[in-house]
Amino acid sequence: EIISLEWATENLDGSTSHHLKEVHRWKLSILGAEGMTLLPSGREEGSPFDHLVVSGDESSGKNTIDIFDFDSFDLKSTAVEKKSMLNKRLMSKGLKSNKVGDMSYFEGLLYVLFDNAQVIRAFDIETGTRVQEIPLPVSEIGSESQWEGMHLERIYEENSLFNGGLRGSGSSDTSFLVLHLALDTPAHVWSLRLNEDHETGRWTLPNCAL
Repeated sequence: EIISLEWATENLDGSTSHHLKEVHRWKLSILGAEGMTLLPSGREEGSPFDHLVVSGDESSGKNTIDIFDFDSFDLKSTAVEKKSMLNKRLMSKGLKSNKVGDMSYFEGLLYVLFDNAQVIRAFDIETGTRVQEIPLPVSEIGSESQWEGMHLERIYEENSLFNGGLRGSGSSDTSFLVLHLALDTPAHVWSLRLNEDHETGRWTLPNCAL
C-alpha cells in the first residue's frame, strides 16, 4: 500500500501537539514494495511530478521496478495499476542479486540501492545509461546487505550548522552533498559528507566509510 500523510495540529490540555495524520491509502499492483521515488514532470504548471517508481515483487515472486502515473493517486481511487516497468535486468547486469532496497531521484539521476549486491548505481533515465556505481560501506560484519534506505541531500552554506554531525569531510564550496543511509539490522542511520568531482558530476564516499 501507499499511504498519504499530512501534518496535523491539535490542542490537548492546553498544549499544542503536531503529528502525522493519515489522509488516504492506495493498493498497488505489486507485492512486497520496498523502495520508491518520485520522478519530476518538468512542467511549470500543475503537478511537479509525473511518475512514482516502486520496487518490489510480482505475484510470481520475481523482482520488479514498476512505474505508476502520479495523477492516478487521487482521493477517489483506492487502487492503482502500473503503467510500465523499468528494465531491471539491464539495470542489475553483472550483479549477484537484482533486489532493490531503495531508490532516489536526485539532480537528474536515478540512484538505485541494490542492498544484497551492496552497491548503489546511478542512471540517466533519459538515455538509459549507467553513470556510476558506488560500493556500499560496511557498518558491521555480517550486516553488509542490510542497507534498506537512502536519501541524497545538498546542503548550502547557510545551513552549515549541520556540518558537525556528519561523517567524513568535503570541500569548502558553497554547498556540499550528503548521503543518508538507513541500516535495517542493527538499526543505524549514517549521514556521510561525500567527496564531489565537480567536473564529472560524480562522487565518492569519505575515507571513514571505505
